[in-house]
Amino acid sequence: MQINILAGGPTELWPDNLFEEPGLWIGADRGAWRLYQHGMAMMMAVGDFDSLAASELATLQAHLQANEIIHVQAEKDETDTELALRYAQEQKPDQIKVFGATGGRVDHLLSNLWLMADPVFHDIVEKTTFIDRLNTVSYVQPGEKTVRKVPHTKYLGFMPINDVADFHIIDAKYPLALTENVAKMWSSNEFKTDVVHISLKTGIVMVTQSRD
Repeated sequence: MQINILAGGPTELWPDNLFEEPGLWIGADRGAWRLYQHGMAMMMAVGDFDSLAASELATLQAHLQANEIIHVQAEKDETDTELALRYAQEQKPDQIKVFGATGGRVDHLLSNLWLMADPVFHDIVEKTTFIDRLNTVSYVQPGEKTVRKVPHTKYLGFMPINDVADFHIIDAKYPLALTENVAKMWSSNEFKTDVVHISLKTGIVMVTQSRD
C-alpha cells in the first residue's frame, strides 16, 4: 500500500501529474484543503488548520466524516507533517510519499527533512520519500544499500542526519570513505550508471537526487 501526504508548501513546487500518484491521500493542514479543491478523496486530514480561513475549515469539516479529520491545538510539540506521518505509519504502508513539504519557511523545510532522525519513525525510514518538482529525498539505514537513479535527475547528495559511522560511497562519480561521523552535505555527486552502492555501519543518511 502506498500512502501520499500533501503538506501546505508552495504549489509551484508540486511535481507534474501530482494527482496521478497511486495510493491513498492524507492532507496535512493546508494540504487537506488543496486536496479538497482538486476533488481528491483523502483517508484523513490532519493538523491545527491555522493556515485555513474559518470558512475553509468549515467547508472541509462539512465535506469529511468526523473520523476523517484530526483537528489538534495549534500549541503542540509536533508539526502537522509529523502528525500526518505518524498516522500514515500506523497504517503500515509499503511506501510513503510526501509532497508540499519543501519551499516556503526554511524552519519547516529542515524540520520535515530531519523527521526521519526521530527514533519513533525507525520502521518507515526507508519507506519515506519527500518529493518536489526538482528534488527527491530518501533515507538509508545501516547496511549495504543500492541507490537507484530517479528519472530526469542529475545530481546526487548524501547527508548524515545523526551519528553515522563507516560511511562509504562506492561507485558514484566521486567515491567517499568516512570512518568518523562528519556533519556535512556531500553534494553534487553523480551516477555513472543507473545505480550507486553505499554502505554505513550506524546511523541514517539522507539521499538527495536533484536537477536544475
